[in-house]
Amino acid sequence: MTNADYSWDQESDLNDEHLDAAVVPQRYALTAPQVVVNGAREILVVDPHPAGTWDTWMFPYASLILTRDELAAAPDGPDDGTGPVLALTEGSTFRALSEALGQLRVGHQDAYVSAIQTGVNNVIADLNGTWSGTPFYTNYSLKFSRTSNSYTAYEFSYFLNRVTALDLELPHVWVEPSRLAEELARSETPFGRTVSSNVADALPAIRSSI
Repeated sequence: MTNADYSWDQESDLNDEHLDAAVVPQRYALTAPQVVVNGAREILVVDPHPAGTWDTWMFPYASLILTRDELAAAPDGPDDGTGPVLALTEGSTFRALSEALGQLRVGHQDAYVSAIQTGVNNVIADLNGTWSGTPFYTNYSLKFSRTSNSYTAYEFSYFLNRVTALDLELPHVWVEPSRLAEELARSETPFGRTVSSNVADALPAIRSSI
């Protein structure tokens, strides 16, 4: 399993698989992608990074990032969801990891909302104040970072955001979900860039939600 990336949701067979010691995550990214939808039922994908770096289409998003060391060093206090995360060890299931991420988000809800409202606005200013509601889909990823030589666990909670118009200067594409799926089936770089794995994984849920 070492250095591989993993993606799953609550229905995936991976839930019952067990973590090797090498993939027990040291960082946790509680992430809220915004699925921005226009009147033509097209969704927005953007590349918010400097040209020539990631070159990847993704949803506008923001995250609250927490590390295992930070959580372990935090003073004891009200239940903040830290316990289940720190209890993850070799042999824990992917399902246990999913549940631990959910408890961590609930325990840090105020910081989570604050981070998302600020972070999304930094990417697209016109989304200011529009992050709200209930997620329509959740999935998860374990991704290896060569920089930190460790794994980060991601909880992606997807929110719909219906708009009439946006003033966008960063690279972007408005595309129907079904067309994006078709383009992905034909090419690894639709519209000139790769597509973030969590965007591709969420397309079936998006098509049934917009």
